[in-house]
Amino acid sequence: MKEIKVLIIFSVCCILAIFFFTHIYTSSEPNTSTADGFTISKYKVLLNVEKNNKVNVIEEITTDWYETGHHGIYKFTPEWLEYTDKNGKTHKRKSIISEYKAIGDKYFVSKVNNKYRLQIGSSSKEVDLGEKTYTVAYQYDMGKDPYKKFDEFIFHAFGDYWGTPINNASIELNMPKNIEKYPINFFTDKYRKNNVNDFVNYYTYDNKLIANFDGEKYKNEKNQSLNSSLTVDVELPEGYFEGGSWNYGYKSLSLCIIIVLITVWQFLRWLKYGKDLPKYVDDIEYYPPNNLDSAEIGYIYGKQKSKKLTISIIIDLASKGFIKIDELDKKQIQITNMHSKPKKPIKNKPTQTRQITIKKLKESDDFLNSKESMLMKYLFRHENIIQLDTNIDTFLEVKDKLVQNKYIEILNDNLKEVLMDSENIENKYKEELKEYDKKMIEYNNSKLNGTALSKIDEMVYQKLFVYSDVIILSEHETFYEVFKDVDTYLKDNYENLVNDEKSSKKAKQSIYITLSTIVIFLFSFFIFQDLDPEINTLYILSFICIFINIFLTFIMKRRTDYGEKLISKIKSFRNFLITAEKPQLEELVSENPKYYYNILPYTYVLNISKKWIKKFENIPMPIENNISTYSVDLFNDFNSNIHIPSNNGSSSGGGCSSCGGGCSSCGGGCSSCGGGGSW
Repeated sequence: MKEIKVLIIFSVCCILAIFFFTHIYTSSEPNTSTADGFTISKYKVLLNVEKNNKVNVIEEITTDWYETGHHGIYKFTPEWLEYTDKNGKTHKRKSIISEYKAIGDKYFVSKVNNKYRLQIGSSSKEVDLGEKTYTVAYQYDMGKDPYKKFDEFIFHAFGDYWGTPINNASIELNMPKNIEKYPINFFTDKYRKNNVNDFVNYYTYDNKLIANFDGEKYKNEKNQSLNSSLTVDVELPEGYFEGGSWNYGYKSLSLCIIIVLITVWQFLRWLKYGKDLPKYVDDIEYYPPNNLDSAEIGYIYGKQKSKKLTISIIIDLASKGFIKIDELDKKQIQITNMHSKPKKPIKNKPTQTRQITIKKLKESDDFLNSKESMLMKYLFRHENIIQLDTNIDTFLEVKDKLVQNKYIEILNDNLKEVLMDSENIENKYKEELKEYDKKMIEYNNSKLNGTALSKIDEMVYQKLFVYSDVIILSEHETFYEVFKDVDTYLKDNYENLVNDEKSSKKAKQSIYITLSTIVIFLFSFFIFQDLDPEINTLYILSFICIFINIFLTFIMKRRTDYGEKLISKIKSFRNFLITAEKPQLEELVSENPKYYYNILPYTYVLNISKKWIKKFENIPMPIENNISTYSVDLFNDFNSNIHIPSNNGSSSGGGCSSCGGGCSSCGGGCSSCGGGGSW
């Protein structure tokens, strides 16, 4: 169904919204890893910075292996990082990583969730115990300077999730121009909150910075070791860096623009095909408009489930006198057919059979023909006196000849008794036939003069009494099949009559259009991820457009002019049932004593049955013998009494995947500084 599809879309978008806004507006949790089998005894980072903000990086990582069974280490370096400038503003930047390699060792480079993974070592050889130094080299193109009215060099060194303390950490920075007079700061986080200048021994001369982190002092005062990124920050004047590459693409930008254009197109489609036609205001309706039955009213007004519509028809049949409803108890509802067609009597056979006793007087001879002779021998094969109640028809053909020629003697024949019995049965049948003809005349007259059944009434009525004129609803195992017939009839007769066919088609198309915008957004935000952060609001705009598309899908369908008129009448009818005062109802009951019972099925499908029943608590009405009780509970009892086969299904739970190598953040644009572990 369309509504279910839209609901699925809405659910997916809600989940996506949580992930999206969590990703945009919250910082990544600290990544954790375990450096199995080794510690870092020394970590030196050499940064050679060019004037266009490209950084040639050489990292010397000295590991101390204390456990066998490992082949080497791996290191992550992300493309996307967050940098917080001196004014406290955080910038998200994409860098281009190239020439990523290990010097002097075998290595393998792969890409996992926008992080480059360098795996160093040989799968056929294990690392020896003791110290081993790995040298990693790559170029980190940080791109065009994003800062306004100043320049700043910020670099997250070491990585923040090695899973082991980093001892003897040092940085050597070679800048393209002199940096001696500019402020330099060191932080152990990416947001300039944890300043550790007091724990870094550094000096500058000309364009060079040499810095060593005092791990012992840091441990003594902070009671912890350096186990996260060490960020070096150099505040520079505007124009220090020249040029710089634009590291972003056009795929995400193009897809976001496509989503916006689709939304504009969807809005124009809604204006043309989905915008509602003018509403109508009707006078008070005391009776169901257009003589529609309760199922039709329920379908047109609120598209109730066919089960509920069918229950309303059962109550309607009772109020019309076609059936009688008895609640034997809460678990059993008995329904009796009060308007069944008389059954034509069947003509019975006589209860007595003809029996003849015969005696053989002489043997058969040549005077008899072959048939007569064979019959004589067959009949008297055991004894000379027999009682014949089989083969009577064959015997009667030759009886007279055999008697006249004294071959046999008939001792007894109950023919008169059989004839009398047959005559009595015939007379009784004629009397029953007269009674049947009389009942048929009464039945046909009642159908002509009585309340006519609608098509849906007839469907439900016939389905109730497939097997018997008295049924227990909970034991009627095939009654539920009428739901489909009711639903099909209503759709065939009212869907296009009440709802605009063109707008319905456009609404169905909108479901797939909305799904396509979700897919496009997923590719834009999670797959390509090449949008310039300066225009990140385009992600938010395109995401909002998804919800606009969902909303337009919901409101795309509109009614026909006839549908608007009919809905207006139904609303007026419903409003009267809710607001009617006691004097009005008493007047209607005086005009039609069965008014309460006739209207009850409609109140059920219009979801106001409780209010309706309460209104008549103090209004005297004739007792309706066709139903044992007219309470709110009755509808609930019907709902639970109808047998519906159970469908057993199973669902399988989804799993989750990890980045591998101890990285706990799998999303694109990860603000982690990289890190690594062993393999």
